[in-house]
Amino acid sequence: MNKNTFSLIIVPHDHSKTRTYNIPYRLFYVLVGFLCVGTVAVVIFVATYGRVLMKAREAARLEIQVVELTKRTEQIGELRRRLAELHAMDLKVRQMLGLDMAPDDSIGLSRTQVAEGVLVEGGNENDTEQMLRAIPSFWPVRGYITKGFNIAGGPSDEQYHPGIDIAVPRGTPVRAAAAGYVTEARWDDTYGYLVRIDHGYGIKTVYGHNDRLAVHQGERVGRGQTIAWSGNSGRSTAPHLHFEVTKDNVQEDPLKYLLK
Repeated sequence: MNKNTFSLIIVPHDHSKTRTYNIPYRLFYVLVGFLCVGTVAVVIFVATYGRVLMKAREAARLEIQVVELTKRTEQIGELRRRLAELHAMDLKVRQMLGLDMAPDDSIGLSRTQVAEGVLVEGGNENDTEQMLRAIPSFWPVRGYITKGFNIAGGPSDEQYHPGIDIAVPRGTPVRAAAAGYVTEARWDDTYGYLVRIDHGYGIKTVYGHNDRLAVHQGERVGRGQTIAWSGNSGRSTAPHLHFEVTKDNVQEDPLKYLLK
């Protein structure tokens, strides 16, 4: 027998003729080597493909979660805007009916009332609702107030500031403080990209130093609608929003109108 080969004997169960195969060791080792390499390759492929498949499934799951969270965030924002409107209307109705109010409610009402009788008594329900919607009580952005309202010394005073400055990161959505019509959406050398909204009943608001605008002149906007994105345009030293309120073309402190 050749020492370089080994015999493979096959014995059938049906007692038929036994078969013997002489297989060279070299061929056997080559076949075993191919089998090992193939096994390793299959294991690597399965492991790699499995990771890719898991990552793909995870990415798809995360994408669905992002879409759901975005929808929920929008719904929460809309709910907050409606709650702010309902709260302002509730306070006014309580006052008109002479109902008792908690101290916090009295403070909230004082911030929603407009000077010189914008909320007049004797109007019908629709008029009252329209007037309430004209009150700029919704915060256009939420942030730290870096400069307050000061018109005591007049425009010639260095401390003259006909609005409030609210520090926020660049690109923060700026929202309308109340429903109204956009009368200006343009560049201004002082306020940079600004938006001016006429809310009716003599009330107007200004939003300055924006990075870019989301509305056009003549456009109707609702309370809480995004009208711009904050920035540092015009005569500004840091990203913030300059917010003004005027009643019959007279500058007034925005904090008199903004709800907590």
